[in-house]
Amino acid sequence: MQRAPSGAPELPEVTVAHQTAPRPAPADHTPRRPGLPARCGVRGCGCEDPRQLLNAANLVTVLRTVASLALVTVAAVQHSWPWLLAGYLTYWIGDSADGNIARWRDQETRFGAVFDVVCDRINCISCALVLLLFIDAPWPIAVFLFQFVVVDLPLTLLPMRWPVLSPNYFYLIDKVAYTLNWHVVAKVTNTTLLITLLVFVPDQRVALVAASIVLVVKLWSLGRVLRLTVPKDTPHVPQPSEGAAARA
Repeated sequence: MQRAPSGAPELPEVTVAHQTAPRPAPADHTPRRPGLPARCGVRGCGCEDPRQLLNAANLVTVLRTVASLALVTVAAVQHSWPWLLAGYLTYWIGDSADGNIARWRDQETRFGAVFDVVCDRINCISCALVLLLFIDAPWPIAVFLFQFVVVDLPLTLLPMRWPVLSPNYFYLIDKVAYTLNWHVVAKVTNTTLLITLLVFVPDQRVALVAASIVLVVKLWSLGRVLRLTVPKDTPHVPQPSEGAAARA
């Protein structure tokens, strides 16, 4: 009760609310399924994995892989550029669709991430090899295939050593490696730049230089990720302070 001056009546104490907006609902930390670890509430953490193999996203991955392979095979047999273009478009559109479906339907899994990476290599290698039937550019394509299979494949699988759902969330561990390799712009550039240059730029040396630059970036990124310290025995991504200390 607030004291008034002597001789004056006492005034009632008034309580003022400092925040009138409704408080947000608490985050749901219950496991995705019985027997799985509790969720930490960080988007992209491995604890969000429902560990379900049969879902719409993985089905789209299977369908686009088989469809693109079939179209590329027809392109090789019939020596048809339109069929090869259809194979490329099926691969690119399907690769985007399966990831978007996984996010929209909350179906992202660590298995799906690895499965998608493997299927990407199947589609991309087949398209690149058949492209040699139409464009005589063995050196740019050879450099690209070495980069995409020998360097980028292990690089893209390395983030699964950390408790993240996929490389798309590696910014939780290392923002530089994520920006150079798994940001949407970096991924689109890696799979479309070479083909675009070979088709629209007559001088193949431009494509060779571009493929070589990407190879150097991938090699540097691989070394950087290999030097990072991997947390042990935890289903959750490190907190920011822990992540900073984990860098070698």
